[in-house]
Amino acid sequence: MRIHPLCLLACAGFCLAGAVFASTPTFLARRDYSLLDSSGIAVADTNGDGILDVIGMDNGQATVLFGNGKGTFSQGPTSQLGTNDSIFPPTAADLNGDGKVDIVVSGGKGGSGGIGVSFGNGDGTFRPAVYYPVGTDIAPGNPLLGDFNGDGIPDIAVAASSGLWLFTGKGGGAFNPGVLTPIPDTYGAISAADFNGDGKLDVAITTTTGFVLLFGSGDGTFQQPQSYSSPTGLNGYRIVAASLAQHSRPDVVMSYLTSAGGAAPTLAVYPNNGKGSFSAPSFADLPTAGSFTIGDVNGDGIPDLASGAGCTALGNGNGTFQPPTCYPLPFGIYVSSVALADLRHNGRTDLVFNEASTALSILLNFGNGRFNDGEWIPVTGGARCGAAADYNGDGKPDLAVSNPTGVSILLGTGKSFPAFKYGATMSLSGAGCLVTGDLNNDGIPDLLVPANGTVVAYLGNGDGTFTQASVTATPTGGYLALGDFNHDGKLDFATSGNLLAYGNGDGTFQKPVQIVPGLNSSLIQIAAADLNNDGWTDILLDAEDIQTSYLYVLLNNHHGGFTENMVHIVDGTGGNIDCGKMVLVDLNSDGNLDLVFGGFLGSGGYVYLGDGKGGFTFKDTLYSPIFNFGGGSAVAVSDLNGDGILDIVLTDGTTVNVYLGNGSAMFSSPSFYIGAGPAPGDLVLENLHGQPNGFPDIVAPDLSGGVMVLINATNRIQ
Repeated sequence: MRIHPLCLLACAGFCLAGAVFASTPTFLARRDYSLLDSSGIAVADTNGDGILDVIGMDNGQATVLFGNGKGTFSQGPTSQLGTNDSIFPPTAADLNGDGKVDIVVSGGKGGSGGIGVSFGNGDGTFRPAVYYPVGTDIAPGNPLLGDFNGDGIPDIAVAASSGLWLFTGKGGGAFNPGVLTPIPDTYGAISAADFNGDGKLDVAITTTTGFVLLFGSGDGTFQQPQSYSSPTGLNGYRIVAASLAQHSRPDVVMSYLTSAGGAAPTLAVYPNNGKGSFSAPSFADLPTAGSFTIGDVNGDGIPDLASGAGCTALGNGNGTFQPPTCYPLPFGIYVSSVALADLRHNGRTDLVFNEASTALSILLNFGNGRFNDGEWIPVTGGARCGAAADYNGDGKPDLAVSNPTGVSILLGTGKSFPAFKYGATMSLSGAGCLVTGDLNNDGIPDLLVPANGTVVAYLGNGDGTFTQASVTATPTGGYLALGDFNHDGKLDFATSGNLLAYGNGDGTFQKPVQIVPGLNSSLIQIAAADLNNDGWTDILLDAEDIQTSYLYVLLNNHHGGFTENMVHIVDGTGGNIDCGKMVLVDLNSDGNLDLVFGGFLGSGGYVYLGDGKGGFTFKDTLYSPIFNFGGGSAVAVSDLNGDGILDIVLTDGTTVNVYLGNGSAMFSSPSFYIGAGPAPGDLVLENLHGQPNGFPDIVAPDLSGGVMVLINATNRIQ
């Protein structure tokens, strides 16, 4: 396998000797999975192996992801239940006593609303649902199991537009027709608890103005509802009952609307006065808390909050909560449900999120309420692009990142946590994507940074600090590529703005000249390498217009000029491609550099094979079937799992997709996706914590204000 020297920093650690590990790489990070367009999830052991699985609902289909007991999942079966979905998650339990998990779903059938009871087969599949209507109501809320009539048989309570419907159990998983307790203006979310301590289940139901409380009589009937207003007097959204202080009776926590059509950024906490009525609410800060749940996430025995948008707030044990900690999810928008579960049987509560846009996200608990979502390193102004090198000469990989205000140096610690410590900063307005190389041949890595129509050279001092050496005017702007284009042993730079500046070997450069006079001005990306195996550095430029997408292949003529060729880039169907960041690397070990690039706006990635003469032909599309949310432009290449074969890493929205190679330039689609930060702008691969096997970690500079570090744990016990 051959990678051009200029790619080695981006692809560090791919050359491995020794044993082959053909496993899917594992990173200490959030994991994302495909789960249809699920309206909600339940966590239960659906196949009787003692390991928790995830059940998702989509338009009358129940899809199972099988757990492996380590916090990861594989695709399971899909069952047709014959009902339509609501926006509420299913409820899982063994209803007929056969030792197999069944599910209860709310939704509709034939234009009416109701609940469906679907018996499990014990292998992850479910039978068509037995349907129980809720009169003429069409939008039932979340189904709730409980013994409301004291006969020891589970009943099902559900709220709909007319009020509370109770389906009393007959045994064996069968239920009597629903009986309505009329309640005006119900919204549909329901929770149950013994609020007044009489040993009988009561219910709290959201309404268009807050919530109502109905004390149970113990025989399946309920007393007159007591109304409680939300702080805004608007719609109660979700509701959960829990004892937030020790030895107290259950309190009510409700999310509510702060304005018409908007879910509340905070929760209202209604304390129980000990007699089943509630005091005026206090508030808990839990951003985008439309969907939430309550449980002990840090193991201190005190209830905590978790929202469907990826935030947790630790409880203080007195009904108040600490400021929230939020973890980025694939879309960063409303998600339909969150569940708490011990996925690894280690006594720690993990977080399971179902995003309404087909993603299931898992955050594994490290203990003490810290979740496995990578290490976030704040960088003032954000982090647009990264360049890796050992800038202070201590043998540990460092990182330089650029942002609109300048350049920040993060010095590697050689540890997995913390991976970096803060180093020098250089102020530079409008700093663009920087590159690194030895500009003055002193053996110390230097930096080139484009900014506002110039390229600024910083010479490394060997201790992680830099001295500005030159400013070169580049009026056409663009991305940078380094290379010795005139074969004089000194690094030069070229820009995607069709400019080439020869280096003087001291960090200064000659006046830039056009690479090819009159070349198309709509140039986006640039890469430099020896494309035709003649020992001279060539240039690859990406050009786009509305109708076509093509590459300029500029072969070095050894006399200060280039021979121009054009390659039309299309996908497997012949459609034009919007080209993102390009990496030149030998993917199939034939001695010729191939091309990998990500597409803009979530168009995945693409592989083109090089012929060693400067030509490229389409080989493979790297589909990103789940998210495609404005990502796909950042790409890196390395051997991530230690099998000696190069793999490809692509960003897509807030996820990182790993495509495992087979050695012939074909790549498998990911079985799951790795969580990154809110807005990853680049990918850099570095062995940050000194793994002897050389497995690279993923470093993702993030535009939102930092760097996300995803530690590779493929060959280590978590």
